Amino acid sequence: MDRDPRPVRVKLADLEPVGADEAPTKVRIRRIITRAEHQSELTQGVCWMDPGEQTNRWSSRERFDAEEAEHWYGPVDETYYIIRGRLRLTWDEGVFELGPDDTVYLAPGWTYHLENVGDEPAFFVYNMTPAQE
Repeated sequence: MDRDPRPVRVKLADLEPVGADEAPTKVRIRRIITRAEHQSELTQGVCWMDPGEQTNRWSSRERFDAEEAEHWYGPVDETYYIIRGRLRLTWDEGVFELGPDDTVYLAPGWTYHLENVGDEPAFFVYNMTPAQE
C-alpha cells in the first residue's frame, strides 16, 4: 500500500455501531479511523456500553493465552477518554474507576476487562497503535 494519508472529517452521527455480538470485545463499538480506510498508523473508535454491560477479557500481551483472555490484539498501546458514564477497568494488577473527563492508558503486555458500573449508558473514545486494520 502506498502511504499517502489525507486529513479526514468523520461525523459520529453518520456512523452505525457494530453490534455487541459482532464486536471483538462484545460491546457496541465503531472504528472511525483505520489503516485500511485512512492509511493511519493508529486506530480510533468509539464505544457505547449500557449499565451492567461488560466486555470479555482481552489481552495485549506478546503472545495469546486462551485461558487468560477471549480476545487478543497483540502488543498495542491503547487509550480511552471517557465522555459519559461510570466504568470499572480491571487489569492483571488492579482496578481503575473511570468517569467523565478521565483518560486511561492501557499499556501493552496486560489483560483487561471493562464494565459499566453506573446507572446510565457510558460512551468513550479509544485509540490503539499500531493500527488494527
